[in-house]
Amino acid sequence: MRLIFGLLFSSFTFGQSIAIVSNLDTTQGFIGDVFLWTVKVEGQKDESVQFPNLGDLSDTLSIRNESLIHENGKLVGIQFEIMAWDTGLFVTPDFDVHILKVDGTIDFSLSTIPIRFFVRSILVLAENPKFRPMKGPIPVKGIFPIKTVILSLILLTMLGSIIWIWKQRREIQYQKVDYLIMESPEDRAKRRLGELNESGLSKNYYADLSHISREYIETKYFVRALEMTTEEINEFRSLFPLEDGLFSDWAQFLSEADKVKYAREIPTSEKMSADKEKISSFISQV
Repeated sequence: MRLIFGLLFSSFTFGQSIAIVSNLDTTQGFIGDVFLWTVKVEGQKDESVQFPNLGDLSDTLSIRNESLIHENGKLVGIQFEIMAWDTGLFVTPDFDVHILKVDGTIDFSLSTIPIRFFVRSILVLAENPKFRPMKGPIPVKGIFPIKTVILSLILLTMLGSIIWIWKQRREIQYQKVDYLIMESPEDRAKRRLGELNESGLSKNYYADLSHISREYIETKYFVRALEMTTEEINEFRSLFPLEDGLFSDWAQFLSEADKVKYAREIPTSEKMSADKEKISSFISQV
């Protein structure tokens, strides 16, 4: 139930009546509740009033906030937010309102009579008044955001690294091919034949010899002979515009070269020279 108590004091000065009204918004509450205590001046005309600060009250009673009340641009009252930190009977503190003269000095003061109010514990309303189990600590954010600063530094470092790498890149310089000095398929094949080393491994010798003949056919007739096996070359005979005799000799050489490359067959030096002449003659006749 909300109760309001008012105390009225009258003073007669220059034929005028001034009254002090003091009230609480409620006279009952619990520990930690806010009691609104209002002190107002009524009957004020041209007089100026002054409401002093209360300051600290006691360990069990404190003022959380105080605010002045203005009406029609004139100071008429003050409101205090009182909080009690213990149970029992309390009274509002002594408070004087100063009525000022024209020059700002105190003419006289009016005092309020204390108002009683009761404070109870919330445990009175609880079904189980025993102490409740303690809760664990609540995480609190630190004053300095270390995690945010570290993540920001990492992000800036990554961004700086990306910019640095981007600036280090080199533009590709394209060089136009001079087709006037390009070798013809036949010239390239003959040059490579002249560079063959018969004193090396026979496996490498026949691998180069086979590659020279395949590359020549591929660049001359635009058939992917380099990507085809010997069996595929025989299977797709129709793709190669060669005479039957030339194609048979070439296919037989490729088969013998495969034996040297993969079956470890060892040819004689005379055989190696003869096969080189055979490929040279094949290139000239195609």
